[in-house]
Amino acid sequence: MKHHSNIGIIDIGSNSIRLVIYEIKPGGCYRIIYENKYSARLSREVESDGTIPHGRLEATIQILNQFKMICQEFRTTHIRAAATAAIRNAVNAEEIIGWLEAGTGLVIERVSGEQEAYYGFLGVLQSMDVQDGMIVDIGGGSTELTLFRNRKLLHSISIPLGAVNGLTRFAAGEQWEKSQVEALRAEIRQALEPLGWPQSNMGLPLIGLGGTIRTLAKMHQRQIKYSLPAVHHYEMEGKTVDEMAELLPFESSSFRKKLPGLSKDRADLIVPGLLILQTIFHAIQADRYIVSGAGLRDGLFRDWFAPEEPVVADALKTSVQNILCFGPPVLESSLTAAYEDMVKIYTALERQKPDARDTSVMYTAAMLSESGILINYYKSSQHAVYRIMYGGIYGLSHREALLSAITADYHPKKRTPQLLEQHADILKSSDTERVHRLGSLLSLAKAIRSTPIVERISVEAANGSLHVQMHCTAESLVQNNRMEEASKDFEEAWKIKLTWSNLAASNN
Repeated sequence: MKHHSNIGIIDIGSNSIRLVIYEIKPGGCYRIIYENKYSARLSREVESDGTIPHGRLEATIQILNQFKMICQEFRTTHIRAAATAAIRNAVNAEEIIGWLEAGTGLVIERVSGEQEAYYGFLGVLQSMDVQDGMIVDIGGGSTELTLFRNRKLLHSISIPLGAVNGLTRFAAGEQWEKSQVEALRAEIRQALEPLGWPQSNMGLPLIGLGGTIRTLAKMHQRQIKYSLPAVHHYEMEGKTVDEMAELLPFESSSFRKKLPGLSKDRADLIVPGLLILQTIFHAIQADRYIVSGAGLRDGLFRDWFAPEEPVVADALKTSVQNILCFGPPVLESSLTAAYEDMVKIYTALERQKPDARDTSVMYTAAMLSESGILINYYKSSQHAVYRIMYGGIYGLSHREALLSAITADYHPKKRTPQLLEQHADILKSSDTERVHRLGSLLSLAKAIRSTPIVERISVEAANGSLHVQMHCTAESLVQNNRMEEASKDFEEAWKIKLTWSNLAASNN
């Protein structure tokens, strides 16, 4: 495990050159503190003989030097620069790497297609708790498809066709012909057909990386007036992308530039990327699309940062721990105890442990309920709502993020109903009862843990009542007041009578 202060990751892609800087704290916490990009479109610089001449690399060298200067300003202790499809597929790839290194002083890694798929896999598993799936990474000059099960990479392929070279090879003008569309699709099908493993692992989610699927998600969100403008972990049905594929190729670039959510510099690239994505989706008969905001750069970082454990075991817990590490000074032990008390009380009431969704919601709400203190101590739970909803917490679906945020700031008479109504397009009707139960449960657990005197609790539920016995090292004066305040909402939400008592340490 590395403990440098900052590290810069530079991704020299076929379409864009991107820089991201991570801040690292002793103990293993990390976060992104800077990001920048430049649309170089290196795939278009390839000559007919397959080479990229030195004269076509002037802008690339300038950008790399500027990114290097930014890293120096942030006092990075290491810069990892990696070149993908446009350079690795060039006939003079080694010569290009030499020119870039000589012109910048950087060490440039030539990332193979297999490595690119692996780094994308690491990025996805760092950001999602999905167990099984297919990952598609559509770049400017290649497309990587990866199969994983039980969070283990099983197969991958790199197809030398991406959004930039797909546009160059198949599109003769602004509007595509049906024959051009079919020719691109046929090349993708031909690349997949002899493999076997995509066809024998059908029905999995297709997790998309890169600008194509992020752009499609933004377009769809604008179209349906989605209430949570966050792209990571956004899900789309197959028919959503099918409808876009029926329209966008046959419209002019000027028409596409006016579409909400579609940036002008991607108005031409969206078509080949969209066609590649849709063709793969149907070839593997995926059940849905999931958008990943994390990818190659995150995987490059993770591979460098934790080579002994590159695959994150639990994306949610890792993400929450990173937030707590860089957040306000909170008593993490009391937050953890509150979460554990929530699980214990829930299990007693329901006669079973909470399912995976409720567990994630309770954990996130309990651990981050005080994360808004950095903005305003007295309104910390209100600010925690926005921290959870928009903070890019990994390991949560959009619905789970909303449930966690509303649970963390539980106020049943005003703010809670307002948030439930505001996000009714994402939440289910059953979530109203779920929020009241989990929110009141968190309020009760935080009342129990309002001072450190409670060592543990015992819980018994029977005959329409719940009794909580606190095993304490002193008289539970503060707890009694706080639990009186929390009891009304708890009893109303759970339709149960709440009682509690204090068992002194001498009687434990």
